Amino acid sequence: MHEMSLALEIKAICERELAKLPESRLTALGVEVGAFSGVEVETLQFCLEVVMSEGFDGFRCEVVRQPGTAACLSCGLEFQVTQAPFECPRCGALARGVSGGDSLHVSYIEVECE
Repeated sequence: MHEMSLALEIKAICERELAKLPESRLTALGVEVGAFSGVEVETLQFCLEVVMSEGFDGFRCEVVRQPGTAACLSCGLEFQVTQAPFECPRCGALARGVSGGDSLHVSYIEVECE
């Protein structure tokens, strides 16, 4: 389960950012997970809740899945995709490879300064 190691790294990112702001506390965290990243959103959410429970109290955590983008080989339409096969919604033709949707990143960290 690599989601646990990802959650630990996200916690480390939060700790590094909070160290820059003495007397602050984490109030919210946002993480975007690409549809083709190989990360299970629900599992990552659970792992974050477990690892963040030690040292971070009462914060809101939002983990969202982001789609990738494909382009139709026939009509050129670009459209969002979350799973294969990548069929064009306009003409039904197959689409070429997916761009994006393979990353995971911390989209925001909200802190409250005391």
